[in-house]
Amino acid sequence: MRRHRWPAQPPPATGGTQVHGPTVLAAHQGLTLQLNDITAYPSGMQLRLVLTATGRCAELAHHETRTLTDPEDYSGHWSYLSVFVTVGDIEGEADPYHPVTRSTRGRPPTEYRTLPHYWVGTCQDSGALTLTAGWEEIGLPPTTTTIKLGPNPYLPSTSRSE
Repeated sequence: MRRHRWPAQPPPATGGTQVHGPTVLAAHQGLTLQLNDITAYPSGMQLRLVLTATGRCAELAHHETRTLTDPEDYSGHWSYLSVFVTVGDIEGEADPYHPVTRSTRGRPPTEYRTLPHYWVGTCQDSGALTLTAGWEEIGLPPTTTTIKLGPNPYLPSTSRSE
């Protein structure tokens, strides 16, 4: 297995075919992680996730992603959803290129919602993708899901036979 880091880069500006629809990856008290979709391109795949946290989990998520404004505060730290993707013989951590966060701010925060997008720059015809995602700091342990993708629409049909 080759180790790789999927960089934070967007997919091509045009094209793409959806190869997988919405799937709930994890649902815990106050937390839901969903894979919105996977879109295939000739040079790779885009994964769009949605994480929604409520109650105490939302408070923790706000704390973990807050702006660290005091350089003397050594207790300050930052964390975010951790995502690892395996396609064929390549596995690695994925960096979000579109970590949009929408949340209600109150005292305490009642909801935290983030919609990160990831780019997996390979077009192997493995037929499956393994996704491991978690954010332990807010109560989401790593969850692994294998997603069947079917044939890659951008690879020649000879590589998809049988």
